[in-house]
This record gives sequence, structure tokens and C-alpha cells, in this order.
Amino acid sequence: MIRKRSLMSDICENKRRKLICGDSESSIDALPSDTKSALSYIASSFPTEKFTNKFPPIVLRHQIYAFVKCRTDVDKELNELKNQGELILFRIGERNNQLAIIYTNDYTQYIDRSCRKSPVIENFLKKVLAVCPNIKYSNTVLRTDYGFCEEDIAELIQQGVLTLGQDVGWYWLSIPRVGEFMKTFLYGRRAILQHVRRTKYKEILLNELQQRKLPKKALLGVSYHIYDIIGSDAVNKIETSSGVMLRLLTEHIRI
Repeated sequence: MIRKRSLMSDICENKRRKLICGDSESSIDALPSDTKSALSYIASSFPTEKFTNKFPPIVLRHQIYAFVKCRTDVDKELNELKNQGELILFRIGERNNQLAIIYTNDYTQYIDRSCRKSPVIENFLKKVLAVCPNIKYSNTVLRTDYGFCEEDIAELIQQGVLTLGQDVGWYWLSIPRVGEFMKTFLYGRRAILQHVRRTKYKEILLNELQQRKLPKKALLGVSYHIYDIIGSDAVNKIETSSGVMLRLLTEHIRI
């Protein structure tokens, strides 16, 4: 009986390794191919416990592009899910088109435990986000349609729920302590790209890269960053007889 349990455990572990690390039969193309499944797949591997602030699973929109070829379909379905109240989208980084995704329930729970108790925060979650889950809000709309005063808006910014937009009078939806996540994310991105950059021809097999180790400070893990560099077009994905090859694009040869 003990031997049988041990054997079954070994079989399960081998299957798990094939799914995570990839081999000739389990490349990224064998993984989820629709938006909702890809989102769930990436979110399920997010290492919440490694962060001091216990971030909820954060998925970058372009990571889904690593699984779903039609980016227009991805954007359309994400927008539909946002309007249905299942998830929120918020800008991350300096570029307006770089968006992150969090499930709505995860977001509200994170706000509850990260922000000090405040009727302003509660009103924003219930009266604004639950009704109109936009990526950004204007000062006029917040004051006129939802009754927030300038002091209320200032508190939302101070607590990290909103951040100042590039255009005067506009605010981006955000999450508290997002800077910590971005610092970790960018560190891991540089580390994974270094593995590709150090190869002779600036290219590496996907299953080989998946087995490389990152520094301890790269909390998000190898797979998370592989989805990032593929979806953001930092590398080209090329089918070869040996498996999927990732080739570094010219502009990323040096950071």
C-alpha cells in the first residue's frame, strides 16, 4: 500500500513538472487559449505569501497575450468582464497602455486590510467602483456625480486607491503600495532577460529558460516573467524542431 501511494505521488509530481517546466509535449501553446482561462491560470500561480503586504494576484494584461493570439479579443473580453464587475483594470508603470488586472473581490478585500477604515474608502468602493469600474475618473465626475469633495479625493490618493493622472483633473485607479510590486516585477524582468541576453545568439529554448533560477529578490517566479516577456514582445516566440525558441528583440539586447 505504501509503495502504491509512493508511485502515485511520483506520477503526479512528474505531471506537475511537465506542466510547469514544459517539455516537448507541454509548451506554452498547450496551455489556456482563451482570455478567462489564461487570466485564471496566471493568477493562480501568483505568490501572494511572498509579499509583506500580501498583494492579491496581479496579472498584467499583456501576459494574457502570451496565450491568446488575438489581442483585440483579449481587450474586448477583459472590458466585458470589467463591466460585469468580475475584475478591475488599472494602469501600472509609466505607459498608459500598460494595464494590470485584479479580480474585484480580491481588490476590495485587499483595500479593506491595507487602508485605514474610512467612510470615504467605503463610499468609493460601494458607490463608484461597484457601479462604474473605470480605469480612470475625472475630478468633475467624482465631485458632481458621486459627491466627493477635494479632501475626499486627496484621501483616496493618499491611501493609494487613486493616483494622479498625466492630464489635469484626472485620476487613475490604483492599489495601495503598488510601488513595491513594480520594484519586484521590474527586478525579475531584468533578471529573466539577462538569462536570454547571456546566451551566444541571444536566444534560448523555452523549456530551458523555465528551468533557470532567478535571484531570491525575484519573488514572482520564472513562469510569471516568461509570460511577461512573451506578451510584451520583448522576445519573439519561434517554433523549432527542438521546441519553442525565445529570441531577444534588438531593442532589449541592452537595458
